[in-house]
Order: sequence, then structure tokens, then C-alpha cells
Amino acid sequence: VDLAILNDGPPLPPDIADRLFDPMVSSARDARKTHLGLGLYIVRLVAESHRGVVSAQNRDSDRGVEVTVTLPLISN
Repeated sequence: VDLAILNDGPPLPPDIADRLFDPMVSSARDARKTHLGLGLYIVRLVAESHRGVVSAQNRDSDRGVEVTVTLPLISN
């Protein structure tokens, strides 16, 4: 099962794209806002606890990011 979440914000900077799902990492550029950098880390932990994976990439339009959570289908 693939679940894709898309936004139309700024693209991911190359320097954090490979660390985005690590704890205490944030792509926020607004210094006035506090970001703990835990949200996508928690998403990764939940996905992995269900034997899934999570990924992020810039959208083709170079405007926004697509985050995909992929979970395996399990038969009973």
C-alpha cells in the first residue's frame, strides 16, 4: 500500500534530503518558528514498525515535496 502526501511549498534543499527522516532534522527556513524535527522521524518509526518504508522527493514542478509511506499487504 502506498500513501503519498504532497505539498506545494519550497523544494527540499539537497543538504537535508538524505537526512529528512532522522531525529532533530527540519527543512524549515523560518527562524521565527520553532521546529523540533521529530514529525517525519516519527512517521519513519511507525512505518518501519509495520515493515514499511518512507521516502521523500521534490515534485517534478520543483514546487513542493512528495512524501510516500509504503506498507506491505499482509494476507490472513
